[in-house]
Amino acid sequence: MSEFRVRLRKRNITEEELLADLKRVASELSKDTLTVVEYTERGNFGANTFLRRFKQWNLALQMAGLNAPNRQHVPDAELFENIANVWTSVGHQPFGRELDKAHGVSEFSLGTYEKRFGSWNKALLAFESFIQTGKFSEPRPKLAGPSQSSKRTDRKINWRLRAQVLIRDNCICQMCGASPAKDPSVNLHADHIKPWSKGGETVLENLRTLCIKCNIGKSDLHDENN
Repeated sequence: MSEFRVRLRKRNITEEELLADLKRVASELSKDTLTVVEYTERGNFGANTFLRRFKQWNLALQMAGLNAPNRQHVPDAELFENIANVWTSVGHQPFGRELDKAHGVSEFSLGTYEKRFGSWNKALLAFESFIQTGKFSEPRPKLAGPSQSSKRTDRKINWRLRAQVLIRDNCICQMCGASPAKDPSVNLHADHIKPWSKGGETVLENLRTLCIKCNIGKSDLHDENN
């Protein structure tokens, strides 16, 4: 009989833990600064957690004793990831005014997008094209042939696939109906319907939006009705 274990996500994370993780990632990369993308690839916490706690990414870096990165040549992918973070934080397609850093949601100002894309609407259209191309979804596993071994998708859900899931589900928990649009304290996750540990794949069709409370309660138990 396989061992039954309940896996709980860490709650009530302290500022010291967050800052220590920033320092750890910077040390691993041998850098004195970090972009959101660099941290997301190696960090133990989500970028939104830092933005809610410290209001600005650069402020978190400074409190960790790191330097603020050069913001003059931000890659488009990083700007799009920020839109995805804002979208899922507020629970709806964001307005330009919601990029105001005083809200503690966005790493970049509205002016950054207007300078890059010409207007906020054009930035949203570019983001939509970036997300909907399909190439950012995790690849489907190929069926094993006579001389080919099967290869599974990675367990980790990248930010673009996560954005596809949450935006598709209108940023609403598919179990309890909670949404940041109704309650700003709601924290959403993209979750495997059939757990990865039980053979489920990291593809759009096997992912759904859950709030952190429902995700913790569900653990990795598979709801056979889904």
